[in-house]
Amino acid sequence: MIRFRPGARSARSSLGVGVTLFTIVTACAPAPKQAQHSVDDYRSHADLRRQMLARCTNDPGGTAQDPDCVNAREAARVEGIGSLRTLPPLGLPAAPARRNP
Repeated sequence: MIRFRPGARSARSSLGVGVTLFTIVTACAPAPKQAQHSVDDYRSHADLRRQMLARCTNDPGGTAQDPDCVNAREAARVEGIGSLRTLPPLGLPAAPARRNP
């Protein structure tokens, strides 16, 4: 028979109860909210995107991580400027020549 030092048995049982409680709490957690519209939906419907962005900017503390707000912001980012790599040249004037002193 295995002999435990005094207090080890209570520590083991406390650990077992803690793990069991953690498992129960995490198993009963509500499922994360699913987005109603995808990024492609927001990209193809500008009015829907504007409405969602208005709702999200009106309450940034409550809706910052809302899946629909995230999708609408991403669609606005893509539809706005897109990638800097795909932008045409800006046509800025050439820099004046520098004179050596």
